[in-house]
Amino acid sequence: MKDGLDEAALNRLVEAMIVSWPAFDGPRFKRAALTGLDDLELKDRVRHIIAVLNRFLPGSFPKALKIVVAAGSHFPPGRSGDALAGFAAWPLIDWVPEYGLDHFDPSMKALKKLTSLFSAEFAVRPFLLQDTDRALGHLRGCLNDPDEHVRRLISEGTRPRLPWGCQLPMFRDDPGPVIGLLTHLRDDPAEYVRRSVANNLNDIAKDHPAEVVKVCRAWVKGASDQRRWIVRHGLRTLVKQGDKGALKVLGYTIDPKVEVQLELSAKSLKIGGDLIIEVNLVSTARRTQKLVIDYVVHHLRAGGKTTPKVFKLRSLDLEPGESVHLQKKHSFAPRTVRRYYPGKHTVELMVGGRSLGRRSFTLTG
Repeated sequence: MKDGLDEAALNRLVEAMIVSWPAFDGPRFKRAALTGLDDLELKDRVRHIIAVLNRFLPGSFPKALKIVVAAGSHFPPGRSGDALAGFAAWPLIDWVPEYGLDHFDPSMKALKKLTSLFSAEFAVRPFLLQDTDRALGHLRGCLNDPDEHVRRLISEGTRPRLPWGCQLPMFRDDPGPVIGLLTHLRDDPAEYVRRSVANNLNDIAKDHPAEVVKVCRAWVKGASDQRRWIVRHGLRTLVKQGDKGALKVLGYTIDPKVEVQLELSAKSLKIGGDLIIEVNLVSTARRTQKLVIDYVVHHLRAGGKTTPKVFKLRSLDLEPGESVHLQKKHSFAPRTVRRYYPGKHTVELMVGGRSLGRRSFTLTG
């Protein structure tokens, strides 16, 4: 992803800056920004470009902020279909909190204008940390904004555990103000916003499971299909953990009555190979059961300990006496987010949050 901030991205930034401020020295800025850029990872590239950009802006922050906001309105869109096109505007947006915390209100207004370029979800967080009530006041004022990017800034920027972003401990301690914002946005017309609402709920559930279950129980009453999706997605971590409250909200059977058989396709598998997981389920209940079925891979780590990772298998209705066969191919190909180590691994079957079988195999190099 660091290639989203390359020379082509700098060309777009220079173009926008010159249009908004003709005195901007584009060639010198670009040479300075490119110096050492190839050796940096993504977030270090952002920080590097921010620092270089500030050297070429006026020393007065209010004057510089006007130029940055104007550049945002002239920012070239980039190549159509380029998933990383928005990265070029990331340094422009994150320049605001880096140098504008002492200019709170104009900086927050600037983030509202700039967020549609990439997302100010990272940039708004230092303001929330510095003066939570003041920042929340700005965000509440945007709840009915016609721009879905601005509305999403509210739901995404207040996530207590936003990946890549600094955490917000005040919302981890007391999620009440955030839940109030999410309640207003729960029926937003934009899927982009609704998905963010669900992800924020899922964040909160990691620290306040009972509170999120209570919220979701209220939300599902008379809910639309879109809001029900938010509830399911917002409860996904709790469901994987077998939280009975979350399972009940979604209508799943709490104590499933089933006979199970779990089989693996191999007792030994090379790193990079695929493991076939097969499950046979037979209902022993007298009524229909709504089941959520997951499996856990207990990965061996470098130090010899194991860490569990839950994967979705299937959700289904199982009639009395009915049997069902499920099969899943699980890849053990190395990824940037997961490294595999040779040794004993275990697959565990979870039905309705209960462990109903384990099988082990050896992963080889």
